[in-house]
Amino acid sequence: MANKPSAPVMNPIEQSGTDYLQMHRIYDLFHNLSASLVYNKPEDPKAFMINYLEQLKKARLAGLASPSLVDDKDLTSIFRMLDPAGHGHITYSQYASTMEALGVPTYNTSPAGKDNDRITFETFSQEARKRLNELNATYH
Repeated sequence: MANKPSAPVMNPIEQSGTDYLQMHRIYDLFHNLSASLVYNKPEDPKAFMINYLEQLKKARLAGLASPSLVDDKDLTSIFRMLDPAGHGHITYSQYASTMEALGVPTYNTSPAGKDNDRITFETFSQEARKRLNELNATYH
């Protein structure tokens, strides 16, 4: 059996810097900002980034949803693709796999409708919005 490589040992200054960046969710902020840049491909990326940060600040101060690549129209489209016959519900398996596909690592594993394997659009969209907002709110 091969030995696993050990994690690199950081000196105290590197560890302090890493801890600081993690505590303030700087990695998440730059990940979301970069993803938004690549998705939108603005003509003026610097102005776009300034606007993104201003929107993030306004959202935090007003308690509103943070900027996100996935909006309500996208959630409606996703649900309609999962429920092409228009029954008004999807299975729990569809719900869970869609949350994971949206990049939501933690979501409600016992949403309304799980017991009868019928997750409604309201439940799906509320949970998706809530969890996406948590991911995109790169502030405490």
